[in-house]
Amino acid sequence: MENEFGEKVKEIRKKAGLNQDEFAKELGYTSRSTINKIEKGVNDMSQDKLELLIRKFDVEVNDLFDSLAIQSNGTIVDEKGIRNIKVPDPDFTYPKAGVYNMKNIKPTITRKNIIVGDFSYYSGKDFESRVTHHYEFLGDKLIIGKFCQIGNNVEFIMNGANHQMNAATTFPFYVMDGWKQVSPSLDDLPYKGDTVVGNDCWIGQNVTILPGVHIGNGVIVGANSVVTKDLPSYSICAGNPCVIKKMRFDDEIIKLLEDIKWWNKSIEEIKKIIPIITKANPLKDELEELLK
Repeated sequence: MENEFGEKVKEIRKKAGLNQDEFAKELGYTSRSTINKIEKGVNDMSQDKLELLIRKFDVEVNDLFDSLAIQSNGTIVDEKGIRNIKVPDPDFTYPKAGVYNMKNIKPTITRKNIIVGDFSYYSGKDFESRVTHHYEFLGDKLIIGKFCQIGNNVEFIMNGANHQMNAATTFPFYVMDGWKQVSPSLDDLPYKGDTVVGNDCWIGQNVTILPGVHIGNGVIVGANSVVTKDLPSYSICAGNPCVIKKMRFDDEIIKLLEDIKWWNKSIEEIKKIIPIITKANPLKDELEELLK
């Protein structure tokens, strides 16, 4: 196979006006020899280095990944070595080769108070930046299930955004320099607890989700909505404030889906039942078979 990726890396380095030593330092490598091997196609570049390359040098991502991802043997290189692009991998950042604005969330998380299930993805660049006012000392968690689809610019506002409401003023003097106010106790703040999103939820772009909200399994939230209250499983909701517009299925089908919990099955099992769970107007008899 021709060394398309190595040649692309060399072009990026030369465009930046850097020699191999300087380029290696920019990417956190200890010596130029690694860069030399990458450019010659001897070494591969790990996922974290790829992301650093993209950010630092304003790389045309699709062009870069086209030359990297679709190799003649059907594999792509990541931080774990060679993976088959036909085998789903929840620990790989990009679920679709060459598409940079869709990322599996779980492998990008660095905060211990954010918990995300396998294959939930974000259609944007930096999911953690969309979880705001999230302070460890408060102890609240953002918990997202598996197979969720989260649109660009969705914002999860956490409990750190809340101000004291039982005093004469809501102004937070305690966070400002030059004022003398003791921080209010947690009991005096409107603490709402963890924010929880179920499995297989579709949240449209520009949605805002307030602290402590619980969203059930299979919920659809329309774009630009502001979610202020809990939403039941398999509801379609929209608006500011977000309200239930209708239920996706009747109570019997919803109960079956909640009992099946298809998202907890193995990858091989899910592959087998995809024709059933993606079929329009799911049939009760077919779903009941999945429970056996």
